[in-house]
Amino acid sequence: MAKRIFLWLHRWLGLVTSLVVLIVSITGCINVFADELKEYFYHDRFFRAEDTRPPLNFSLLRNNAQEALGERYKISRCEVYPAANRNWVFRAMKTDPKAFGHWNFFKYYYRVYVNPVTGKIIHIEDTRNEFFQVVLSLHLNLLLGEHIGGLITGISVTSFFVILLSSVVIWWPAKWKRKNLKAKVTIKRGTGLKRFNYDLHTVLGIYILIPVMIICITGMVFAFDWADSSVQFLANGAHTVKKRKTPKSSPSAEYGSGAMDRAVAGLLLRHPGADVFSIRFREKKTDPLDIQVRLAEKRTHVFQWYYFDRNSGELLMQYGSDNVKGGEKLRSMNYDLHTGAYAGIFTKIFAFVISMICASLPVTGFLVWNNKRKKATGKGFAMA
Repeated sequence: MAKRIFLWLHRWLGLVTSLVVLIVSITGCINVFADELKEYFYHDRFFRAEDTRPPLNFSLLRNNAQEALGERYKISRCEVYPAANRNWVFRAMKTDPKAFGHWNFFKYYYRVYVNPVTGKIIHIEDTRNEFFQVVLSLHLNLLLGEHIGGLITGISVTSFFVILLSSVVIWWPAKWKRKNLKAKVTIKRGTGLKRFNYDLHTVLGIYILIPVMIICITGMVFAFDWADSSVQFLANGAHTVKKRKTPKSSPSAEYGSGAMDRAVAGLLLRHPGADVFSIRFREKKTDPLDIQVRLAEKRTHVFQWYYFDRNSGELLMQYGSDNVKGGEKLRSMNYDLHTGAYAGIFTKIFAFVISMICASLPVTGFLVWNNKRKKATGKGFAMA
């Protein structure tokens, strides 16, 4: 009886969420290698001839980027690359979280690529219409905006997680004999297209069960605060731990040029081999200058985080990946676990393959359902 309930749940949740899971999985495959693909296709934006001369003052480069955009679009973020062959990227983005649709959610989104040695503007990108950003938004919210689309994808991923749990109950052998187990983990040959499709769905689904569950859970953490809090609560040993507080800066409407220049120049000397500095310019007058130094290439969970006074450039607080533990550490790893970037190229390839198999499950699952429906009612799509 219990198995029938799980089978019913598995089928109908699968039918309801199949299209979303298919879209999210295919776009997930692309997003796994989005950084590498962008650097290949937009090579001249990201890279320059190697030049070991020191960069111009950060504030001057920021002003150049701001002037290139005009006063209407305010720079809110920057990526500083210590490597001698990389351009720096200044971002201007404003969103409306309640808006419906991708192009309404982003009121504007631009990236300005700047040569840090000469100060020359290399390229201004309308990121709202850039291919990989559209794919990312399709992955995150189906191009429907964060409020509606994010809820749909979040519920669909949660439902898919329930489907994965139900699949274990359905798959579980009645008797753990070698013959029974072999039948459950082997794709049989020469048994016809219907049986082959059934085996593809069930056997591949079991093989990828654990990594897909990790991808689902990390996706739920991005989608829902309750999932984020729950995962951190469990990682903290079922204890509530106070969140790390961002220090306050001495108040000012703008960031001081000298403060920015000293902070960035000092970190370039301290971390010359880092992958990238991610700098955020926050809106409140007491928000500090926020710089995350990502130490490992294309990985976010190996970092040092610095907070500077926006007026004086005084270091207010710093901590790194070696200092975090429990739920905070797991949260810092969430993005890399979700995208497969955790251990570099090999885990990315693994995540790509898993996402490809994930994309196949709604298709093979629908065909399994259709074949059973046709057999029971005489209606359905023909399949040899």
